[in-house]
Amino acid sequence: MESAAHAVVQPNNAKATLGTMLGELRQARHKFTTAIPSPADDSIAPVEVMMRALWEGQTSRHGAQSGTMPESLEAARAGVHLSSALVQWFVSGAVVRNP
Repeated sequence: MESAAHAVVQPNNAKATLGTMLGELRQARHKFTTAIPSPADDSIAPVEVMMRALWEGQTSRHGAQSGTMPESLEAARAGVHLSSALVQWFVSGAVVRNP
């Protein structure tokens, strides 16, 4: 997911991470649009919320020798589905950076 978002959110940051990209979306949301318009004129909000859910809720996404917070099978599956949706949005052009 980070690789797909990187090309859109922070293409010039060689060290971009999910956390730095969330910061970019928070501070420069006017630079991004999505294919699904928002009545509140903040179409990037759903993308930000989905990315934040992975960043804060799925600490095992990097793997480690020692355990992170416990994660159920259902939570792992939900993380896969959430990531898949975000990858699709970023690679298909549903999320774009405005010129």
